Amino acid sequence: MLTYASVELVAALGVTAVLLASTPVPASVATDRAGALARRIEQRHQRVTDLTARFVQTYRSGMLAQEVVEKGVVKLKRPGRMLWEYNDPEKKTFVSDGKTFYFYVPADRQVIVRDQAGQRGIPALLLSGREDLLEEFDATLEAPPAPGMQRLRLTPKKADPEVEHVFLDVDEGDRIRAVRVRDAQGNESRFEFDGIRENVGLPDRLFRFEVPRGVEVIAG
Repeated sequence: MLTYASVELVAALGVTAVLLASTPVPASVATDRAGALARRIEQRHQRVTDLTARFVQTYRSGMLAQEVVEKGVVKLKRPGRMLWEYNDPEKKTFVSDGKTFYFYVPADRQVIVRDQAGQRGIPALLLSGREDLLEEFDATLEAPPAPGMQRLRLTPKKADPEVEHVFLDVDEGDRIRAVRVRDAQGNESRFEFDGIRENVGLPDRLFRFEVPRGVEVIAG
């Protein structure tokens, strides 16, 4: 299930993080390490102008206990541009040119359009270039998900119905390999990435969406 919050969030965090030791440490030290990790994410994000990767998204409904798995390719470019092309099991496109979001499902013959201005939270924070995670989020370290991996949890300091927690899984190469977004209703979206390439010089034209003829336009 594609949601604006989950896609914007992953786009904002589609960069790499720093590897931390997994040895148990006092809470104050762990908090300092989590904060350092958040700062490293910001610093590395500033060096990534664009990226492309394959992704697998798994959506779990907290209420219905259903799971949906989707696959595709994502392309990102600062500031604020993104293109999510879903290929399996259904074709659909989520694109932003930095000003406007477009969500298009060919089978529905509809495109949802929403203004990007005024967005808040972690996606807007990073995509806008105003990077200060620790002012808006509490950062803590979680148990490593696997050998050679680290997990960081981000929790909004102000209640957000669309984002209760964000979990980032980072590998030994300092790349984010998975992002899990959980909302207040218990719904979860998990994104796993491979084939990541950074600073490849993506052209701006990739992020321009032309509404196909005969397609209904709906204001989101």
